[in-house]
Amino acid sequence: MNLPELLQWIQYGQKTGTAVFERRGVVKKVFVESGQIIAASSNDPREYLGQILVCCGWISESQLRNAFQKQRIAKKLLGQILVDDLGLSEEQIFQSLVMKIEETVYNIFLWEEGRFIYYEGLKDLADHDRIKTALSIDQVLFEGARRVDELREFRRAFPDDRVVFKIKPDRMLPVEFETNPLLRKVYDLIDGRKNLQRILLDSHAPEYLGYDAVGKLYWGDYIEALDQGHARAHSKSIDYQADLLKAAEFFKMKRYDEAYRVIEDFILLRPDNEEGQTLFGAIREAYRKNLYETCPPQMIPMLSTDINQLNEEIYSGKDGYLASRINGDWDIKSLIMISPMGELKSLETLKRLHDEGIISFKEPKGESQ
Repeated sequence: MNLPELLQWIQYGQKTGTAVFERRGVVKKVFVESGQIIAASSNDPREYLGQILVCCGWISESQLRNAFQKQRIAKKLLGQILVDDLGLSEEQIFQSLVMKIEETVYNIFLWEEGRFIYYEGLKDLADHDRIKTALSIDQVLFEGARRVDELREFRRAFPDDRVVFKIKPDRMLPVEFETNPLLRKVYDLIDGRKNLQRILLDSHAPEYLGYDAVGKLYWGDYIEALDQGHARAHSKSIDYQADLLKAAEFFKMKRYDEAYRVIEDFILLRPDNEEGQTLFGAIREAYRKNLYETCPPQMIPMLSTDINQLNEEIYSGKDGYLASRINGDWDIKSLIMISPMGELKSLETLKRLHDEGIISFKEPKGESQ
């Protein structure tokens, strides 16, 4: 089944159960009751509740990091901590939860490959994760198709996230743009140096909403492109078995970074290969542990140069995003907490910055030197 067929099957059968979607380590669960969507979860960091709240401008990255730290101690729900300690309203938390669920579901329409399994029953669904008004399948199908069409149009114009934009100085934003928090945030982030990837990370926007905001500004003639970037280069290999064997060989040799690159490309081309999925999981976990050996979570990154002196390639992308958050106080664990890139990509980036001498690590006070 493709996604629309699956959703229609759920709707017409008035199903109550859970559909689990997986692609390259990203796992999403969509909970349905009587043929309607009542909740969704995702391990994509861009779709976490905290990231949504930062995207909406209701909390800062520092407040999110502090809330996570309090959550570990108090063992309370993140939303409750934000209400009790930061004064957010229950309505703000609810709106963010609805947005989180909608983006989790709609984003699946943007996947070009992946796999799913459906099973009966609402396993592991907590009451506080349900939304009051369920999403109808018809609504989801309509909105999902619209987003796919719009993203394709955007990608025809800008096939790569390395494109750089600048503000058109003679154009003023209209009132409806000024009152849209995400549009305003994205507009303010455009400086003629940051590429699209960096802008989306800085905004903390879910995937489609970030591209949509940039598209509105571009086609509204408020920004212009300086650099179209370069087309993505994916592996063109057709010898799948050789790639699988190569990844396994690198894995045995404990060359985890090379193993991960090969198996990641393999899974992109062959998402339904069970042997590949099993190897991907094993390599990913080994690579994660290996990265933590180089970048221990308690270590505090320190910039070895001024952030403004970084070259354009580093400054404009995801390297620049993490480098700009290094303040001599936050440890690696804190940076990962607030990063929309997630754990593995954040660790990869920190290791690369460390290997290139852009950052160093210091032990926290009280630790042996």
